Amino acid sequence: MFIEIENIRYHLQIKGEGKPIICLHGFSENLSTWKFLELQGYQLILIDFIGHGKSDKPFLSKYYSLKVMIKHLNKLIHQLGLKKYSILGYSMGGRIALAYALTYSNEIDKLILESASYGEFELINRLKRRSSDLNLAQNIRENGIEWFNEYWSNLSIFKSQRKLPKYVIDDIKKRRLLNEAHALSNTLLCTGQGIFPCLKNKVVNLSMPVLYISGEYDEKYKKIGDDFEKSSKNVRHKTINGVGHNTHIEDHNAFVEVLSKFL
Repeated sequence: MFIEIENIRYHLQIKGEGKPIICLHGFSENLSTWKFLELQGYQLILIDFIGHGKSDKPFLSKYYSLKVMIKHLNKLIHQLGLKKYSILGYSMGGRIALAYALTYSNEIDKLILESASYGEFELINRLKRRSSDLNLAQNIRENGIEWFNEYWSNLSIFKSQRKLPKYVIDDIKKRRLLNEAHALSNTLLCTGQGIFPCLKNKVVNLSMPVLYISGEYDEKYKKIGDDFEKSSKNVRHKTINGVGHNTHIEDHNAFVEVLSKFL
């Protein structure tokens, strides 16, 4: 189905019945990353971010700002008639879910973050990441989506995914190739980690129960998960063995087990 917010059409799918959970995908992914996820007693609301999947991909960069993304997401959720709900976000989706939960904390039942950052900490790191994001955005525009898929899939953070069955690897590739260069570029420049506000010191303000999920081989995000847990008594950090950055795809059953116990 599609819902229009301020002239932008958002694509979403709803499956299951029960308590609602908003599911937010990662950068260059789309809502089909959650297609194997089912939770008894829960209704999953899968949403394509702007510039991703079947949602609109405007050329104007203002629509990709964090402020607009959060505002549109809230309006979309309210159009569905939801007043209380949980949010699950993977990677970029988790980063945006964190910012959203800090903005609309009174609406959130539970927050689940999978391999998500709180934003780059310290100015020098932020400037380095901003430069890196700018460089990648320019390369995507100049070289296209085929180049991006080759570059992105060979990052060390996704090394563990190379052992997945071929049909799963092909699925991930198919989702990446559905993207458009200008949309990914705008996303990096407007909500990439380099420009994203550092929310590390605001984690303590999260009033709802929070689960942070990381993979055993994902050293960077295991450390971030530990930081989250140390920052607030409301946060629990669980690490799934034998997987890397994308835990819900690399070991679907273990992911569902951890998530179900928390819920």
